[in-house]
Amino acid sequence: MAEGSEKVPIARAGPEDVEQGLPPAYTAAVPPPGPGRLLKAGATVLIAGALLLLAGAIGAFYFWKATERQVYNVHYTMSINGKVQDGSMEIDAGNNLETFKTGSGSEEAVEVHDFQIGITGIRFAGGEKCYIKAQPKARVPEVDAMTKASLSSDLEDEIMPVRFDENSLIWVAADEPIKHNGFLSPKILELCGDLPIFWLRPTYPKDKQRERREMKRNKRQSESNFDAEHRAAAAEEVNTRSTPTQLTQDLGPQSNETRPMQQESDQTLNPDNPYNQLEGEGMAFDPMLDHLGVCCIECRRSYTQCQRICEPLLGYYPWPYNYQGCRTACRIIMPCSWWVARIMGVV
Repeated sequence: MAEGSEKVPIARAGPEDVEQGLPPAYTAAVPPPGPGRLLKAGATVLIAGALLLLAGAIGAFYFWKATERQVYNVHYTMSINGKVQDGSMEIDAGNNLETFKTGSGSEEAVEVHDFQIGITGIRFAGGEKCYIKAQPKARVPEVDAMTKASLSSDLEDEIMPVRFDENSLIWVAADEPIKHNGFLSPKILELCGDLPIFWLRPTYPKDKQRERREMKRNKRQSESNFDAEHRAAAAEEVNTRSTPTQLTQDLGPQSNETRPMQQESDQTLNPDNPYNQLEGEGMAFDPMLDHLGVCCIECRRSYTQCQRICEPLLGYYPWPYNYQGCRTACRIIMPCSWWVARIMGVV
């Protein structure tokens, strides 16, 4: 019986090992773990994995709901010079962005409106440059499902009309690209990629500029004539009054009473805010919104606005053009009432 039992060698610590603090060369054998411990460890790993998957699914669901609420896309069709093209608009309320895409393939044009920094980025498929221009700053609010459905039905039911005036505003790229792009947002940098970025400056054809100068000259002349007639009428009215004392009594209190009212009305209208609620007259809009193509003041329905992005004509500038290689970028223009109410969140 003593011969059949397994003997385990027991290490004996020598004097040298004790002095150096070394462990024994041999230790007693440890029995292997039983199957119960392995089952418990496997069950623990499975439960932990299931909990992680459940937490990930819940997080993805809430993230998708939040993204779906803040970002939505609308597709529409438009006719440009007799050719029907597809377009899309994406409003990202979380990042204060609007993205417009026109055409497809080599004719695609992408326009990104960053309301946070007040800059628009434009890029054409196959182009060697990326363009930026200034735009108004704003805050894009979230849009509910009902507004999305209403907007989609308004835009997808018919071909959008296009406004493209040959004598309208033209955007010409600067001669040199920007040297520092630190002021641009990640979205515009992603749009431009490795392409050089050029500022766009507004210009008009030479003949259109002459018409604008004549209109301004006529306006100044009419204003000067009106002021002269107004002064003459005021002088005649003063001469018809009996005495200067009566004139002072008549005009003095009136001016004192009207001055606080005028100051109060000036305070109610913020000159830095292009949208002012006027009592009894609805909403007053800054005409620059219409001039810059942000929205349409007089429109009741949306339409597509196209603009020409051109390259500067270097060297000698022949009349009446100083640009070349124009390409077209289009985007949808909303009525100012809709744009302010839904996009700016002012009303």
